[in-house]
Amino acid sequence: MAAVRNIVNQSSFPAPYILFGPPGTGKTSTLAEAIGQIYHQRPKENVLVAATSNFAANELTNRLLGVVPDDAIFRFFSKSCTRKVDEFDNEVLEVSNLNGRIYQRLCYEDIYQSRVVVCTLATAGRLNQARIAAKHFSYVFIDECGSAKEISALIPIAGIATFGGEVTASVVLAGDPRQLGPVIMYDYLSHSSQSRSMLDRLIDHGLYAKSPETGEYNRQVITQLRDNFRSHTAILQYSNKTFYEARLRAKASPEVSGWALGWSVLPNQNFPIIFHPLVGKSLQDKNSTSLYNEVEADQVMWYIRKILAEGINGREFKQTDIGVISPYALQVAHLKSRFREPKWADIEIGSVEQYQGREKPIIIVSTVRTRTKCVGFLSDVKRLNVTLTRAQALMIIVGDPSTLGNDPHWKEFIKYCRVNRALVKPTEPAVAPANQANKKKQKPKENPPKQAAKKKPNVVKKVASIPAKPVPVNNNARKIEEALSSQLAHSQHKLSTSAPEQKKLFVTEPKQSNCAL
Repeated sequence: MAAVRNIVNQSSFPAPYILFGPPGTGKTSTLAEAIGQIYHQRPKENVLVAATSNFAANELTNRLLGVVPDDAIFRFFSKSCTRKVDEFDNEVLEVSNLNGRIYQRLCYEDIYQSRVVVCTLATAGRLNQARIAAKHFSYVFIDECGSAKEISALIPIAGIATFGGEVTASVVLAGDPRQLGPVIMYDYLSHSSQSRSMLDRLIDHGLYAKSPETGEYNRQVITQLRDNFRSHTAILQYSNKTFYEARLRAKASPEVSGWALGWSVLPNQNFPIIFHPLVGKSLQDKNSTSLYNEVEADQVMWYIRKILAEGINGREFKQTDIGVISPYALQVAHLKSRFREPKWADIEIGSVEQYQGREKPIIIVSTVRTRTKCVGFLSDVKRLNVTLTRAQALMIIVGDPSTLGNDPHWKEFIKYCRVNRALVKPTEPAVAPANQANKKKQKPKENPPKQAAKKKPNVVKKVASIPAKPVPVNNNARKIEEALSSQLAHSQHKLSTSAPEQKKLFVTEPKQSNCAL
């Protein structure tokens, strides 16, 4: 593959090489293959891999264990990870500083006797403090760079890939700028550079722009992966056309993506998407700004019961084959509480952010908002792109088309479903009878939280009655950003002048002290 060859050969050096990986195109597999080739073909070169989250770092570590010997990999965790050590795979823990499920400080041998080091972007700062020898790492990979703040991506680049104003390591930025970007905790930062990733800033500009003559990227500096091995053509088509200029090619095998075709519940049995129109009520807790929708929860449960009880086209399914996505945290919590009674603990329910980088054979989406002209953050096109590209073979969306249609991208998607006859008709069994039956059989444990019960109208509020207010723009955002940058520079200077002895202990005197930090 050209991308692997160019990464290994450092074809873009000293500029970063970009691996543009849309959904399901095998970005993680490509990275693992490139690192494996570096290990085998360049035995004197060392690699640092940094990711935006522990989940992404662990996923890449698992892939690397298949192409690189265990004793050549070191997964460096922060001390805070001890609180969730039970969530990590044993295979990853065995090659980490949490081996034995006890945190161990970073030692000389961990770095200098491992040719591949994997950590998060934040934890890479500890390597900066450890004063790793200049030019020790020849390659620095940043995975999921599209969801990282640029200042976070600079931690391994400025601290490890450069020395004395010189770029000393080949930098590889991997991710998809069309999917979710950095998480911004404060509204005033959404209008600053904090809301944009380095990958998003570089893509389609300057060195990384498409050729005006050919419309193609320069493969010496950037590769866009185009073959989607995840989803059925119909599931991929809308996002492909809307977000990727129809450049992606559906390559998933029929065994993976085609088994739902012909299912009797599909409005169009040759089209594995169901859009289920439903007008419920968007409810809100008095102590939360999030939303939940009981009627949509009923409908989601109807589909799950049918799939688990009857299967699809003679195929049986486990709970782990089904994923449920809702953009609202309160709906996620509501569904989890409703799933306790039927004992559906293995059905994963999560937000769009939690599902980025994930996939399931069956995805069911609850959009929640109804009876309002405002769609809230459902209007985020990157969130929509992630939502619509998680399913392999069957995607079911439950929502209010009148509300969703107020957003131009949702309107186009609903039109796409309507043109392909994927909308459920109100007279079909999947609508009113199933909901009525569920409500009659509903047990107390399945009721919504007490503070949201209909008997207490002073607690529950209809979202439709609350006019949406635009978020005010903070004109001081730029000044705050400059102050933060100044403070960061001062901290780095202070650190560089206060730790000379640590450098000596870690690098030049390993026999006297094995541990540097």
